[in-house]
Amino acid sequence: MNTNLLDAIKAAQIHKKISKNIIEMVKPGITLKNIASFIEDNIKNETNVNETNHGIAFPVGLSLNNCAAHYTPNYRDPEVILKESDIIKIDFGVHRNGVIIDSALTLHFDSKYDEFINISKDLTNFAVSQCGIDAILGEIGAEIEEYIKNTEIYIDNKLYTLKTMEDLSGHLIKPYEIHAGKAVPNISINYPMRMCENEFYAIEPFITTGDGKSILKTPNSHYMLAKNHDYLMQQVQNQSEKNENYTNINTKKIYDSIYNNFRTLPFCSRWLYELNLIDSDLFLEKMVENKILNSYPPIYDIEGSIISQFEHTVFIKHNGTINLTKNNFY
Repeated sequence: MNTNLLDAIKAAQIHKKISKNIIEMVKPGITLKNIASFIEDNIKNETNVNETNHGIAFPVGLSLNNCAAHYTPNYRDPEVILKESDIIKIDFGVHRNGVIIDSALTLHFDSKYDEFINISKDLTNFAVSQCGIDAILGEIGAEIEEYIKNTEIYIDNKLYTLKTMEDLSGHLIKPYEIHAGKAVPNISINYPMRMCENEFYAIEPFITTGDGKSILKTPNSHYMLAKNHDYLMQQVQNQSEKNENYTNINTKKIYDSIYNNFRTLPFCSRWLYELNLIDSDLFLEKMVENKILNSYPPIYDIEGSIISQFEHTVFIKHNGTINLTKNNFY
């Protein structure tokens, strides 16, 4: 069997076990920081190996209500307590030898959201069913858009027409590379790229009661080393040596910690505090300015809207697909 597939199956088993624990543990009254710590500790315990070989694939996404993605609590953020009225997207990843399993679920605690959540689950399962060798990615997007088009629901006696978040997409996954070039759109676009044998994809339609257009907000928490990070860091080092710039020397120290601990996987600023790199935020922003790091701010729809996300990782075989994260919960 394909070595990457063996690693993916093992990582997926861990992901499914932790998902079950999350559903049992996450209830109104808990803080988002506690949820993040619970999931991260579970991944570390289950993989039981240094993070650069096996472990956390990216920061735990804990996106509430009209936030779609890329929110995780920062070290200095005020506590956010989960409420009965909240909808929370929980997006986390596990990797073995860099082979990443990326899957997400949405939890709600008020039955008025039942229909909305069930539509979201069904759409994701439908999107997975469209995958396969030689499937055209733009056509998958068209099928997803058509599936949800003109779907209407009532929440609190108000009628909503559902949409997908049009500029968010699924994506090809490669070892140590969470977004590896190809996208799986959630709308109809002219995109003739095809799925190929032995590829892994994250399939993740986001449905919303809002406009379906991404709004980037602060504070940022998610970062990842850029493709040519080593060359750009060397440029900063050269400048530091010429100017004896203390800030750049500190930037090098933080860069080394990022590379040694996370390699090319996404990370969050909170993890640097856990490595005793206190007050690292200024240096992260300097590295973003120097294009050493890419930043990924939290993504929202309009105020008052709600968003649901379910996500599976699939493997493309010569004669079909394997939904690696299929489970009894979502």
